Amino acid sequence: MDIRVELYQFKHGEKAWYFTNHRKDVTHNGNTYKSVRGLDRDAIEDADIDKCEIEVTFPQSTLRNEVGDSFTRIFLNKIYFESVYLTVLELEKNETLVLFIGRVTQPKFDDNADTLTLICSTGESYLNRTILVRKFQKTCPNSIYDRWCGLKFEDWAFDVTVTAINGLTITFTVNPTQVKDEDGNLVFIQVPVLDELGQPVLDVNGQQTYTDGDPVMETKTYAAGYLNRGLFKKLGVYTFIAGNTENSVSLYRQHVDLKVGDVIQLAPGCDQSLKTCHEKFNNAVRFAGHPYIPGENPVMTQLIK
Repeated sequence: MDIRVELYQFKHGEKAWYFTNHRKDVTHNGNTYKSVRGLDRDAIEDADIDKCEIEVTFPQSTLRNEVGDSFTRIFLNKIYFESVYLTVLELEKNETLVLFIGRVTQPKFDDNADTLTLICSTGESYLNRTILVRKFQKTCPNSIYDRWCGLKFEDWAFDVTVTAINGLTITFTVNPTQVKDEDGNLVFIQVPVLDELGQPVLDVNGQQTYTDGDPVMETKTYAAGYLNRGLFKKLGVYTFIAGNTENSVSLYRQHVDLKVGDVIQLAPGCDQSLKTCHEKFNNAVRFAGHPYIPGENPVMTQLIK
């Protein structure tokens, strides 16, 4: 290719999106970069490596990869546990130059201009940035299911089927799950083992032997409020749950591409209190708040009169 074009590679976990600011699609190294009208970026300033950032701007149109995964919805709720990585290439006369490698640190939506701007930083910039340290506070500063909380979303999530959508209110039915015993092992129907004559097979103690048959299933119920401040997940994208009844949840904002009949996952939330952390999740060992901070400064109220 004789003219200069820029290629943008975005990767989120195992998913990838390929875009170009050229007026036509571009094929490079076996990947097709889709032409996006309005795709632009600001200048790459590398004089100070600690501040090497760029802003990439897209129109808020439906951006998808070859298998139909939406790109915009990753950033709609600002909850993406896996980083989104960006590589910007310059292609001219079949020569390839890497202009930028980094990760998305902040998405910004401009509904008036109908654009999405992604602030992207290099690894050096990300490591050297100045961030707030943890506050000395009563409630826990961890976000549920993050690496500091330690709980796993998959261990607490359950499948539901969407039956109705009314704005931000999603009605669902809980899908049946397999029963677990007190030790967390899956429970099956016990089927007697028979020999070729149809007689029971006994163990060394003369007791009847059994084998696992069909799984024992149950449909659980979840009380109102159980999912408050929890997470709603579909196809790797999370949305914050503002509240719930027994068969519906209220989302913080719209979840893109959600439709009736979808099977999605829900997981309970935490109010960041020690009581909830201990009684609901048995996770007090990782509680990072300080619930016994005095209400008044003892230096001012007791030592200085």
